[in-house]
Parts: sequence; C-alpha cells; structure tokens
Amino acid sequence: MRKSIKEKEMTSTQRFLLAYQTCQWWNAVFVQAKRFLDVLEEDHGGTPWDQGDANSMFVAERMFLIMAIFHAVEDLEKLDYECQREGDVSLQAVLQAIETVAPLKDIKNLRDMNEHSLDYLLEEGQKQDQFRSLVEKDGYTIHTTASWTIVHGDAKIMFLGKVEIDKLLLVMKEQLPFVREKTKVLFEKELTGAY
Repeated sequence: MRKSIKEKEMTSTQRFLLAYQTCQWWNAVFVQAKRFLDVLEEDHGGTPWDQGDANSMFVAERMFLIMAIFHAVEDLEKLDYECQREGDVSLQAVLQAIETVAPLKDIKNLRDMNEHSLDYLLEEGQKQDQFRSLVEKDGYTIHTTASWTIVHGDAKIMFLGKVEIDKLLLVMKEQLPFVREKTKVLFEKELTGAY
C-alpha cells in the first residue's frame, strides 16, 4: 500500500464507503474463486487454439481472482489503519492470519506483475528480479513466474506465482465471518456520521 494512502486520514463518508467496499471485495473473492476453480476443472485442451473456451477463460478468471484478492486485502489494510486511529486493532489478527500463508507484498506483486505482464515478458518490469522464483515445498522444487499457475497434485499445492492460493483462500474463508461483521459495524457507525 502506498505510504500516502496509509497516512491520509479518511472522512466519515470515506470510511463509510471503505467499509462497504471492503465487504464487497471479500465476498467477491469467493464468488471469483468458485469461477476460477470451475474453469480449472474443465478440459482446457493443449493450447488456446484447441477447441473449447476453457483455456482462454482460465486466464481471465485467474486475473479476476488475483484482482479480487488484492483489493480485499488492500482495502482491509486501509480500514485497519483507520480503526487503529481510534485504538481498535481487531483487524490486525485478520491481516496477520493472511500474512502467515501469503506475505502481503507477494499479493501486491502478483497483482502488479499480472497487470503489467507484457512489461515482465519483455524483462522491463519494475521488480524483474522477483518475477521468476524457485519455490520449495514438501521436497519439490517448482520454477514459477508471477504469470504462471502451478497445480501439483503429488505435493498438494496450487500456486499463483509465489502465492499458495489454496491456503490463502482457506485463511480468508476462516476470516470472512469476522470481516463481514466488522465492516457492517463500521458501516453502520459511519453511516450516521457520513450524512
């Protein structure tokens, strides 16, 4: 998250909208995860030129999932900063739970690198050194880039870039009831001050 966004204090109206938007993005993650997993299970064919749309839809659904996760986490981070201004650190536990399976910088890099994929393919991305990586998991070494999806049945892993997406989604699902309730409370509190 940009330093200026962290430091700028929001108005009551902005906090009201942020609470609403944060809950929307958290819900969207799971709508999009279902779409992503559904298309993942379809027969993709060998290449995008083979019959069927699954190969091409996979790329779109993957990007939509990455965007939803990024916005859900980024908005929650900002909401946490706003809550901390009033001494409320309850969202810290959610962010820490996410951080245990996917560093927040990796989620941001995943979004940025996919959004600017042509730059990275041309080796002109701003964090080119982080675009390709080696991931070691359960005795397996996996070469990956931020634009690849790796599903390895033997190791029971699913990576989007460096992010182990199946574990991230499980943590986010566990945290979803709290995020919904907290954003609703903040929304209703700010609603009275926003108008």
